Amino acid sequence: MSEGNSSKRILIFDFDGLILDTETVEVEIWNNLYAEVGLTFDMDAYIGVVGSNGPRSFDPAQPLAEREGEKRSFTQIRQDFRKLAYQYVEEIEPLPGVVELIRNAKLKGYLLAVGSSAASVWITTHLKRLGLLGEFDFVVTFDDVENAKPAPDIFLKVLERAGVSAENALVLEDSQNGILAAHHAGIRAIAVPNPITKIQDFSLATAVITSLVDFDPNLYL
Repeated sequence: MSEGNSSKRILIFDFDGLILDTETVEVEIWNNLYAEVGLTFDMDAYIGVVGSNGPRSFDPAQPLAEREGEKRSFTQIRQDFRKLAYQYVEEIEPLPGVVELIRNAKLKGYLLAVGSSAASVWITTHLKRLGLLGEFDFVVTFDDVENAKPAPDIFLKVLERAGVSAENALVLEDSQNGILAAHHAGIRAIAVPNPITKIQDFSLATAVITSLVDFDPNLYL
């Protein structure tokens, strides 16, 4: 740990659904892929895995790959989805209040981090496009840990790299899995649900807010 940061405060941002509303985009893509072959996308099952990664109870590519007459492999369907996701997400801008919060928090002396269950290349590609990568002191992704959210590994790795205690950290999350991960790491978390995650249980969050517009982390740290 870096001793010089012991008195610093850190703001930890999730990425998908919090900085960019990629989750609404991804649901649209899956809905389209299912509709193309006459199937109905299982939204309820999908909601349960939002914000996680790795082995999980439901992967939208699986029912497509197991469909009678399907010629594409699970891996090919996943690749097709990811290609479409990159194309769609290239067109969207940060959610309201995100850029202002990042810059204001920086001015107030906060360390800034991204803690995401997504792959590093996904995060860095989009942060570079948005001109935000350089604003973050630390970026921790699924590639850096053994377990994705709801395990605490990602957030604990952020604290380790930053040399900051859990008491001086605040997580911003859009999903239940993210809130659970912060809770397991002993970090307070603010839930900012998006259209996909708004029906999830955020009872473990310190607060639930509708957007990051005018959000002041000083109220919680």
